[in-house]
Amino acid sequence: MSTKFPSSRFMTRSLALLLGLMSSRTSAVLQTAQIDVYLGDYPASKSSPSYTLLASQASFGAYPEMIGESPEGNPAWELVLPPDDNPLLCLNITSNAAAMKDNTVLLVPRGTCTFETKALHAQQLGAMGIIIHGSLASRYGYNESTSQTQWPLEYYDYDCSKGRTMIPKSSLSFDPVPYNSEINDAMLSGRSNSCSSDATCPSQACLLTGRNATSSSSSGGDTMEACCAWDLSIFLYSDNGHKDDDLAATVKIPAAYLTMQQANDLLRDMKAYSTIQIVLSERWRSDYNTSSYVIWALGVAVAAAAAYLSAGDYHYVIRQHIKRQSSRSANSNPASDSSQPPVRPSIQAEDSMELTAAHALGFIVMASSSLLILFYFKIYGIVKLMYGLGCSKAVSQVLLDPLVAQAQKRLQVRNKVVWRTGTEDFGDITVRDVASHVIGYTFGLTWLYFAFMVRHPDTITFYWVMQDVFGACMCVMFLQTIRLNSVRVATILLLVAFFYDIFFVFVTPLLFKGKSVMITVATSGGPPTADPMWCERYPDDANCRGGDPLPMLFTIPRINDYQGGSSLLGLGDIVLPGLLISFGARFDAAKSLLGILGGGNGLLNSYASCPERKYCFHCSVCSGGYFLPLVISYAVGLAMANAAVYWMQMGQPALLYLVPCCLGTLTFMGWRRQELKDLWDGPKAIRAVDNIIYGEMEAPPPTTGHEPLPSSDDDGGLETPMVPSAQEDLDR
Repeated sequence: MSTKFPSSRFMTRSLALLLGLMSSRTSAVLQTAQIDVYLGDYPASKSSPSYTLLASQASFGAYPEMIGESPEGNPAWELVLPPDDNPLLCLNITSNAAAMKDNTVLLVPRGTCTFETKALHAQQLGAMGIIIHGSLASRYGYNESTSQTQWPLEYYDYDCSKGRTMIPKSSLSFDPVPYNSEINDAMLSGRSNSCSSDATCPSQACLLTGRNATSSSSSGGDTMEACCAWDLSIFLYSDNGHKDDDLAATVKIPAAYLTMQQANDLLRDMKAYSTIQIVLSERWRSDYNTSSYVIWALGVAVAAAAAYLSAGDYHYVIRQHIKRQSSRSANSNPASDSSQPPVRPSIQAEDSMELTAAHALGFIVMASSSLLILFYFKIYGIVKLMYGLGCSKAVSQVLLDPLVAQAQKRLQVRNKVVWRTGTEDFGDITVRDVASHVIGYTFGLTWLYFAFMVRHPDTITFYWVMQDVFGACMCVMFLQTIRLNSVRVATILLLVAFFYDIFFVFVTPLLFKGKSVMITVATSGGPPTADPMWCERYPDDANCRGGDPLPMLFTIPRINDYQGGSSLLGLGDIVLPGLLISFGARFDAAKSLLGILGGGNGLLNSYASCPERKYCFHCSVCSGGYFLPLVISYAVGLAMANAAVYWMQMGQPALLYLVPCCLGTLTFMGWRRQELKDLWDGPKAIRAVDNIIYGEMEAPPPTTGHEPLPSSDDDGGLETPMVPSAQEDLDR
């Protein structure tokens, strides 16, 4: 079955045009610091720590450094508790307060005063840093004006669906108000009650809700309700409302936050060991992730392969003529040679479409309309469905059909016709067609299942690998279907796309209240609208959905990066410059074919007269045609876009870099070779070869610039450089 998608369906450009590094999910608070704990004295050999805790950092104070890939260069500090007369570090530090020992870090519970106040007081005591940890007591408050206890908030501080129990009031103490941690914590944490011991309570700690068994008031009843407490990392924000405006600048020591469970481990070990040393450092993270190199290499490889395969008809005819000429040279009977008809390829014109200036100008209307429709109506599910089904067809035709054909050949299975449709569009459906499409749509439907049924499916290896395979096959099919035949049309198309990218990425935030239309659509509506801390507690909430990129892109998960996320490259950044690279590949193959038909050997130029010698590191790069220089310029432009992502710390419209590189390279080379006018209007070589392959035009007479085809007596023969596919096929 040789049918292809109608070419008009490919006119809508994929919406994910950003090359960038985007997080695959929204994380409430990243634990960017690590605390290596050494039980006992810090070993001189700096051996492995007893254990390591991950902590969140503060927006104020100093940030610990990571020296190399390990924290061995960071200093070791002794972990101590705050003074007994100031256990929360909320009382002002007076001049006669006892100073701490040198090189110490304070472990202080949360509550009563702000994080920044605690850090300032620790610094005034001479501490080198402060670690603030969560506590049950910090969730309660007391309103002195009304003499009422402020109980923890449901869902934000606790969740009864995770664990619930009733505790006798006689076992609890609220003196001093509002909560006595020394007595109550023992009842509300660990395995001491059915609430904290519940398997669904991850914190193994509970909070009193203020409700008793008989009413919503805490004044009556003999028991009080306790529910599972949330125990998550939090961000140590600065105290913007503090009276001292210079407080943020005053705090110079690092501050980190540990959860209640983490702090319990440290407090237990502090009782068991006389000394505990810690090394506070930033978690290691590569400045330039390996996935960025992989996504760059993948983009270049797919663009080059798809562009080269788009000239497959030309290469096929070249191979056939080289084989025919070789057999004629080996034939000693001239009469038999002259009796054979000239080689005429049995190729039918494919369902392809040549872009015109009208199509190029219509691109901005269609692409902009599609983008705005998605922005306002948020029909991202329909886009995923259509893309998954379309890619199933593409992978069936581009990848699976050749593989099934090879399998039939090896197993000696005939490709029987199972259904004669009697139509030109579908033709005869064979066993190979059925097998390749059944496998292709099985992959596609499985991919769609993950896309719709799994939250953040890009964490599943099958999903993102299959998405990349889909994207590669779609690029190949696109460049085989859509073609450029002049630099004039290419210039209009790429310049329109160039300004389209810039407008929808950088200008639309000024028009849509800070929202970039391109980024919002590319991320399926942008990040979740709910508070990140809420989404960490309840990720399935409707307001916590979103942020997953649309599938019309290549994605490679970031490697060895605790922050997660992926490196992304939109398919539009491949197929649009790919049209220009495809044009160069077809132009090169067309000139080579005309040279062979005219009695030459298919070489495009002689290295001895290389006009680009002063611009190229080797003349073979520039003198062999346009295809290879365009691939190199694409690789350079994509590398520039990738570097800009890291430099600017935001996604970049890759066409901003690809269009000048690719279009500038082709224009410059055409000008140097005095072919720019021919390229601008539409090369005569491409039109002539199209007529030879698909029309009735006879082979043209010998052209200049090509050496005669070597005979069997010539040295070297067909070993001279030529079109790669032709030489490889001949060698076989």
